[in-house]
Amino acid sequence: MIKENKKVSIIIPAYNESAGIAETLKELIAYLDMNETEIIVIDDGSTDNTADIVCGFPEVKLIGHNENKGYGTAIKTGVRNSKGEIIVWYDSDGQHRPEDLKKVVDEINKNNLDYCIGVRGEDSYVDRSRVLGMAVLRLFLRIISRRPVTDFNSGLRGFKRSVLLKYLSFLPKRFGASTVTTLLMQEEDYIGSEVPITARKRVGRSSVKQIRDGFRTMGLILNIILLFHPMRVFGSLGTIMVFAGVCYGSVCALMWNSGLPVLAAVMILFGVQMFCFGLLSHQISCMRRDRNENPDIYTIMN
Repeated sequence: MIKENKKVSIIIPAYNESAGIAETLKELIAYLDMNETEIIVIDDGSTDNTADIVCGFPEVKLIGHNENKGYGTAIKTGVRNSKGEIIVWYDSDGQHRPEDLKKVVDEINKNNLDYCIGVRGEDSYVDRSRVLGMAVLRLFLRIISRRPVTDFNSGLRGFKRSVLLKYLSFLPKRFGASTVTTLLMQEEDYIGSEVPITARKRVGRSSVKQIRDGFRTMGLILNIILLFHPMRVFGSLGTIMVFAGVCYGSVCALMWNSGLPVLAAVMILFGVQMFCFGLLSHQISCMRRDRNENPDIYTIMN
């Protein structure tokens, strides 16, 4: 049972999850101390009877969207309507186990962490059709972020409320919220940890479109990196272009005695522009992040 002093809010987005939502809620209610925990289900415009099933659980708070707005929007709605000092994301499709949720909460409380991510172990169910796509995304994320990533999109993760609220505006409306928060916590150097969990086979069909949502997630990853480390992208590209232009121009000038070719000059100028654009983007990034970290100061100034 979860009986920590800090109240826990469990956010469960649900879209057409009538096949598994009832069992998910039964497991949680039977396992948790509801005096210390609140369960919030966000019915994200379901066209089946998901909402009716949730209404059969008086212990659960139901919030409904009048249309399907996406996973990220459902998370935002749940967080804004929550009261817990610790907020945990939990899937509605039966993949997660209440005992793993307890691991996440215990880890945050025990070590006073800002966040904790449940990492699916080898004994977890694996959808073979998603293995290749996940491997590509993991490689892309590792190259862009330059950090090792174990389980970047696990749906079971917990945060201190004060930390997560700062970054709600960064979450995408639809898929990719899990990946984005993984990057945000790492890039902002929050204190976090990972705990092993066991994911079961989901009940019902997933609404994820692998190719479409995969490319969307890659775009989100790049967007976050540009937000926090624009010089890593623009500075690197600028340096490469200048170096290539100088090498090409030197070869033409010294070996062929043809002077500095126009293409070399264009490459050098383009590289310098990219580098300067990176510096400008870095300044804008610092201002936006400072405004996000200290909203009260900017409110007083305005």
